[in-house]
Amino acid sequence: MTDNINRLKDKDNPTETEKKHIPVIEGPSMMTAGGTYEVTVSVGIEPHVMEDGHYIEWVDLYLADQKIGRVDLGPSAEKAEATFNVTPNEELIGAKEFEVCHIRGVNVCGDCGLTSVITDFKAIESCNVHGLWESSMEVEVMSSKQKPGKKCSWKA
Repeated sequence: MTDNINRLKDKDNPTETEKKHIPVIEGPSMMTAGGTYEVTVSVGIEPHVMEDGHYIEWVDLYLADQKIGRVDLGPSAEKAEATFNVTPNEELIGAKEFEVCHIRGVNVCGDCGLTSVITDFKAIESCNVHGLWESSMEVEVMSSKQKPGKKCSWKA
């Protein structure tokens, strides 16, 4: 399926078709796990038309590889735009800190894994005439469990 998805070829010099079809993601660049954030996807650097013969069918939003949702549009939609409520979870911050000891081997810290992860939002939209279009935006997700000055207690 990814072979049929259009993307910007040159972000500094988009074509007229790209200007009207590339999803534009607006949302926070940093979020805390467990919080809820509003993310809006507008279709086109220049707004896409929404008329009977040419319109945006739907917009999907993903955080990392997790689908947040789909908004169905169509020719009767006022504009080619979708708003999503995003609640990142702690599982996005999956790596744990570890210590290698030449006597006890590898110890995994169960209480103080990474405090954040850099990932991305990905938006895909479907135009009834010009097919699928995709773009992404980098975002950092912070752990809600992070406590300033907390030291890791190693478990042997």
